[in-house]
Amino acid sequence: MSQSLSQEKSEQSSSVLVAGLALFSMFFGAGDLIWPLILGGASGDQNFFAMLGLLITGVSLPLLGLIAMMLFQGNYRAFFGRIGTGPAFLLIFIVQMILGPVGSIPRLLTLSHATLKPYLSEDLSLLAFSIGASCFVLALTIRPQRIINILGLVLTPLLLICLCAILVIGFYNHPDPQVVSLTGGQAFYNGLGVGYNTLDLIASFIFAPLVLSHFTTGADNDDAQARKTVFKKMLKASLLAATLLSIMYIGLTFVASYYTPLLDAAHLPEERLSAIALFLLGPHGALIACIAVAMACLTTAIPLVSIFANYLREDLMGGKGGALLPLIATLVFSVMLANIGFMGIANMLSPVLQILCPGLIVLSIFNIFHKLWETRVPKLPVFATFAFSAIGHLL
Repeated sequence: MSQSLSQEKSEQSSSVLVAGLALFSMFFGAGDLIWPLILGGASGDQNFFAMLGLLITGVSLPLLGLIAMMLFQGNYRAFFGRIGTGPAFLLIFIVQMILGPVGSIPRLLTLSHATLKPYLSEDLSLLAFSIGASCFVLALTIRPQRIINILGLVLTPLLLICLCAILVIGFYNHPDPQVVSLTGGQAFYNGLGVGYNTLDLIASFIFAPLVLSHFTTGADNDDAQARKTVFKKMLKASLLAATLLSIMYIGLTFVASYYTPLLDAAHLPEERLSAIALFLLGPHGALIACIAVAMACLTTAIPLVSIFANYLREDLMGGKGGALLPLIATLVFSVMLANIGFMGIANMLSPVLQILCPGLIVLSIFNIFHKLWETRVPKLPVFATFAFSAIGHLL
């Protein structure tokens, strides 16, 4: 009997570990790799304050979104539906577009190319690379059944090993950070803005159902005890992912603050990771790290493409047509946007995120109150937050 209980606990721990690593891998995309490096490089000796701002919006807010979605059993339609059918449809559309072909997917394609660029032929343009990478993603997206296990057990550990090598070597006998003109308050505010740009708060609403399905398969969703058990497992997985995100953000911002002044000033922001890896690991070590990062980016694109294609087919096309057309349409649009470059995508998304994120935070808080204490979700504060954010951005 004790052996059976021990085996059951071991299986549960393994399940939580796999889901936590997979959740981290899904969150830790292009924005999570590049923006901390940009932030650290610009913050110099004020990086501590910038890093604190990043942890608030880049880690605490996605965790808030995950908890809210867990209370709604991963049903994001019900989550957004608390503010009305029309506003919910619009918010879901914006969130899906940002996490799909307008934001996350093209950024992943761009970062994959930028990371491997030192090792690619000069004749291989970003457009050609994006088309080839999209074909690779499409081939794997057609059969997505083992995504969680592949991400959690294979690619995420490899990515972590490579990034940890960069961080450990980067912290060993590091140079002093560059003295900058920023105050601590300015650096902290910049960190808050960078947390929005990672897109992790938005991602939490869409990723939660995918990882929840890892725990709910075969479970009785009508049983209160079963739902409580699933919630505990998902919370542990979310905390594991949040811890790994925090470690990476802290390490990446500080390493960037140390070494950015020593790099070639002509490098693009999306090329900073490969530049730092080459500086610290040498050409051979950097090659392994760059391949790991590029593969992690492309495999992270797999669930994003699958999620948006399913949304496109079910919500916008009324369930008509086959499964292949929405996948191809998603990737074609992503390739088109990828070729405006990482910062081009960032500049396009920035005003939308500054308006969108505060309202999503307020909605998440009210929805948590609704589920825990059966309070009504008032629409006015949510709409007012969107309005004030829009006015504040325009002014």
